[in-house]
Amino acid sequence: MYLKSKSLNQLNNTPAPIDPSPKPFKSKYPVVMYSTCSSLNQTFCNVSNLGQENVVNSIAQGREDQNHSDESYVELAVDVLQAQHREYIQALKDFLTVLPNPRLIELVLTKAIYQLAEIDREACRWILRNSAYLMPELDVRDYAVQWVCCKLQSQGFIFNQDFWFAEPLKLELTKNAELELCQNLSIGDRLILEEIFNIYYS
Repeated sequence: MYLKSKSLNQLNNTPAPIDPSPKPFKSKYPVVMYSTCSSLNQTFCNVSNLGQENVVNSIAQGREDQNHSDESYVELAVDVLQAQHREYIQALKDFLTVLPNPRLIELVLTKAIYQLAEIDREACRWILRNSAYLMPELDVRDYAVQWVCCKLQSQGFIFNQDFWFAEPLKLELTKNAELELCQNLSIGDRLILEEIFNIYYS
């Protein structure tokens, strides 16, 4: 069977107008709209015409997919940081711009440092000593200061009374504050204290 072609003159080549703001339409299917948020562990959604069970399943699946995706970025970042190569780190930061916002990039790099501390302490020391390579996406020194303040203040210690900074990164502590700071340290926390604040615990 052959199809008869019409002449070009018979074709209507006028493009159909596209309405940038089309009128709402009714659908027999429920609509689920997802939006991103600042936390790697949270997913928000606006749900229309869905039963409670479907809502729970949708949120759970969204979190599972998001966490899986996040961990993939962290694993990649760990591999790159372990190579201890400035150009590789820049390429990694360029790649991470696929993430929805800068906070997620900062979070991925922070998690990568802590995971790297668990598997390769010397590589972690190297990146902490060369933390400028992670700027501006992650300011390791600023993170370290915030972490110390948060940990001590959550235990009731008072800034400029129980602990203070004689210089931007010279941390001074009372004996009690020092004892609290050294409690329950992860390997990453310990390396941050050593490499950023020059505080060593045996």
